[in-house]
Amino acid sequence: MADADRELRDRVIERVGRIIVERRLETPALLFLESNRPLTFLAGQGALATMPLIGGFIPPAEIEALARVLESEDSLDLLVARIEELAEERDAPAADK
Repeated sequence: MADADRELRDRVIERVGRIIVERRLETPALLFLESNRPLTFLAGQGALATMPLIGGFIPPAEIEALARVLESEDSLDLLVARIEELAEERDAPAADK
């Protein structure tokens, strides 16, 4: 994977992870990702299929990167790990009170 592709993948993972954690959807998101892991290739293809609809809101390059994240086991593992890290960071100050 080229450095530019890796950077875009990491940016998409960070963005998706933050969106999920900010909305406190990490538990259903992780459950969805882990339980549908064998079908994530189809999810990636679905992201590409919806590009004409959501392309006005999200840059097409990021949609393609999201599709690649969903299609790759390694990238999916990175997304799951980042969601868990962000959720722990969010909850850490609450635990200190």
